[in-house]
Amino acid sequence: MFQNGKLFLPPPNDGSDWKELFKRLAAAGAGRPVGEDGFPAGPWTPELLAEAISQIDSNRAGVDLRTVQLWFQENDRGISSANIRWLARVFGCDDPEATAAWQVELSAAQARLQAKRREAKKTDHRTLERPDVSTDPTVDNEQSSLVELTPDADAEPEGDRKKQRFSLARKSEALFSGGSPLNLPAAVFAGASALGFLSYIVGIHSAVYLRADNVAKEVGFLWAPNWTFLFMVLLPLFFALVTELLSFWTKEGRVRLWAWNDTTTSEDDWARNVEASSSSYWAVFLICVLFAGVFQWIGVCLIPLLEGGADYATSWGTLAIVRPEVISVPVSIAFTALAYFYMCLCFYLFLLGSFCYTP
Repeated sequence: MFQNGKLFLPPPNDGSDWKELFKRLAAAGAGRPVGEDGFPAGPWTPELLAEAISQIDSNRAGVDLRTVQLWFQENDRGISSANIRWLARVFGCDDPEATAAWQVELSAAQARLQAKRREAKKTDHRTLERPDVSTDPTVDNEQSSLVELTPDADAEPEGDRKKQRFSLARKSEALFSGGSPLNLPAAVFAGASALGFLSYIVGIHSAVYLRADNVAKEVGFLWAPNWTFLFMVLLPLFFALVTELLSFWTKEGRVRLWAWNDTTTSEDDWARNVEASSSSYWAVFLICVLFAGVFQWIGVCLIPLLEGGADYATSWGTLAIVRPEVISVPVSIAFTALAYFYMCLCFYLFLLGSFCYTP
C-alpha cells in the first residue's frame, strides 16, 4: 500500500514488542519513498532513517545517529516517547490518521518491551545485586543506555547529556535542505527589503551630493544595484535553484545512483559527507565574516566616518561626511555595520551554494 508517494504498512496489532516491530518495518522500508518503477526504495539504514527524521519540519533538534543505531542493534533498549512521535510520522507517511495509529502502536510495543525486560530481570537471580533503574515505560531508554556506558554520566545534568555538539556544517546544510525550498530565498529577500526600509527611515534611500566640479551625484542606498538588485533578485533566484538541486540529490538522486551502482554503504551517506567537510565550512565562514564583512566595513566605512574630511569616495555609507544634515555619523556607523553583516552572511551562503552544493 502506498500513501503520499511512500510505502505505507498499517499497524499489525499482533502483540509484538518494540524490537520485533521495528525490525520488520526497517527491513520492509516502511515510510520510504517509492521509486519511479513503482517499487519501494529498499530497507532503512541507520543513516537514512536518522536523516529522514531530522528532515521533519517541526523536529528542529533532529535525532542523533547513535540513537538510531541503538534501534537497529540486538539489545533490549527501547525508544523515547519523543522519538516515538517522529518515527510515527515516518511510518505514517505524513498522514495524520496513520501517524496517530502508528504512535499508538509504537507506544504499546514499547510498553511490551519494558514488560518483557522487567520479567526477565525478575527471573534472573543475578539482577538481585543491582536495582532496576527503570520500570516506567515512559522512561527514555535511549538516554539510559548512554548513561550506563559512562559511569560518571550520573553526575552530569540531563540537559548536558541531551545537548548535541554544535555543527556549522549541519546547520548550514539545513538552511538549504530543511523545510521549504523557498525559505532561504525568502529570508535573503526579506533581509534586503528590511535594509531598504531602514535606509528610508534614516534618510539615505535617495541622496544627492554636489561634487567639487559642480556635478550632482546620486548616492542613495536604493540607487545602488549591488545592494538592491543583487540581494533582492539574483541571490534569491540562485538560492532557489540550489535548494531545489540539493533537495533532489539528497532525496532522489543519491537513491537512484545507489540503485544503479547496487550499493548502500554508509560511507556514501550525505550527512557524513557534510560532517566530514566541517573544517571547510568554518574556513569559508571565517573568510566571509572577517574579510568580506569586518575588514571591508572598517576600511570602507568606519575609518572614513571617524576621520572625516579626507579624500574618500562618497557613497551612501559615507554620506554623513559631506551631508551631516541628512544622517549623523553614529547612525551611519550602525547602519553600515548592519548592512555589511548581512552582506557577509549572504556571501557565505553564496559560496556554499556555488562550491559545495552544485556540481
